[in-house]
Amino acid sequence: MHNETAPSFVPERIVEISTWSGPRTYEELIDADADAVELDIESLDRYEQAALGVRAVYAAANLPTPPLLIRINTCLAATAREAMQEFERTVGRGSQAHRKHVWFVGTENGLRGLVQDLQVLRLGDGVSCIPAPQLTASAH
Repeated sequence: MHNETAPSFVPERIVEISTWSGPRTYEELIDADADAVELDIESLDRYEQAALGVRAVYAAANLPTPPLLIRINTCLAATAREAMQEFERTVGRGSQAHRKHVWFVGTENGLRGLVQDLQVLRLGDGVSCIPAPQLTASAH
């Protein structure tokens, strides 16, 4: 996760795992030679279950598990109200894109607070933030 005092780790090869589209095969996960695994989950309470599955695959292959990143789709604006209006316009509350992903809708300061909370809770090894327009153009 982002730490103001430590250099940021930016993985080059990321394998995406989605809990809603089904698990990757053993070969896809291991053969990807990933620097990190990005977990795209419906809610943060699904993280531990998804992480245990990924760790088990790497353990079965007798390989170290790469860092596990939590994917957070974001819709940011100057105020939380503006962010929610943009989210409703571009993604849609209750849409498939909304229900299938973890979302943060709010301000940059609020997002920083969420990332800090995840660090304190030791939930994930890092965070991957995807802006709303990028998501709606590519992955409904």
